[in-house]
Amino acid sequence: MASVKLKNVWKRFGKLEAVKNFTLDVEDKEFVVLVGPSGCGKSTTLRMIAGLEEITEGTIEIGGKIVNKIPPKDRDIAMVFQNYALYPHMNVFKNMAFGLMLRKFPRSEIEKRVKEAAEILGITELLNRKPRELSGGQRQRVAVGRAIVRKPAVFLFDEPLSNLDAKLRVQMRGELLKLHHQLQTTVIYVTHDQIEAMTMGSKIVIMNSGNIMQVGNPIDVYDYPQNKFVAGFIGSPPMNFMDVELVKEDSKLIIRSAAFSFPVPIELVPKYEKYSGGRFIMGIRPENIYDIEFLKEYSKEYVMDVNVELTEPIGSVVYIQFQLGNNSFIAQVDSHTKAKRGKKIPLYFEMSKVHLFESDPPHKSIG
Repeated sequence: MASVKLKNVWKRFGKLEAVKNFTLDVEDKEFVVLVGPSGCGKSTTLRMIAGLEEITEGTIEIGGKIVNKIPPKDRDIAMVFQNYALYPHMNVFKNMAFGLMLRKFPRSEIEKRVKEAAEILGITELLNRKPRELSGGQRQRVAVGRAIVRKPAVFLFDEPLSNLDAKLRVQMRGELLKLHHQLQTTVIYVTHDQIEAMTMGSKIVIMNSGNIMQVGNPIDVYDYPQNKFVAGFIGSPPMNFMDVELVKEDSKLIIRSAAFSFPVPIELVPKYEKYSGGRFIMGIRPENIYDIEFLKEYSKEYVMDVNVELTEPIGSVVYIQFQLGNNSFIAQVDSHTKAKRGKKIPLYFEMSKVHLFESDPPHKSIG
């Protein structure tokens, strides 16, 4: 296996800067996920690593060797595409074996590798079928198998689960993680789905408009977003935001908005005191807003009556939509809540979990 290093990599299409000054180290055997909205540059970055796109500036190393001028077939990588790209006239065996055949591998070695990969993926009984006879999940396994038989140093996945239904996506996420553990490979995986990123990546790279917004392990990125974009992108439902100011009142530090005035929890005062008098964007996650009926202890100074605009039961929890000033908020509360549309309900805001971001772009965290 091998590490992958990108240093100051740019990709321009005419005047469009698709990827900007991208620097990232992927360690040997890591599972790294590039995640972000459509058009953020994640697939372009993957294609540059694969050699399918030429880089405009910078360097890419695979296994300690600069590969800028090396063609894709000589980079010791294997790529799994979103559309699987299977040959419709070939059966599964030939689809998986085709790359090895082009490289003039002995017939015995090809059969050995294909059978090993088929056993790993549980598709041995499908080897004689054509792609049209397979389900979406089976085609996805064949595409992965075609990559496995190559025994590459690095696996590249470009949104391989996006064509599957929701239940199968969850199943295949688990299978790909087991496969990574079994093969002990280096994986770079692209997705627009932040749940996929959080559940699969040992390290995630959040991108927007061609830029890296934050790199870290999933829980650190979730708990300590470095800017408002990351805070809003990671987490489902997304973080709630509103404009606030930090003010001193009667020797207390207060977070004040058009809708509320909450004292800063004492444990956060040392962190925020120096910002007193400033205007910021406050963020709080839906799971940090509670229906007080289900709390044994809480501080009344962080309770507010809100008018319920909509309830969305999803089984284990209920999402409550309400307005705070001009901002639409969501609270994630116990599934047995008595909240009803058009009624008022007291909600507790866990202010020790708030995030404050600069009011001006790029809206960096001040915490």
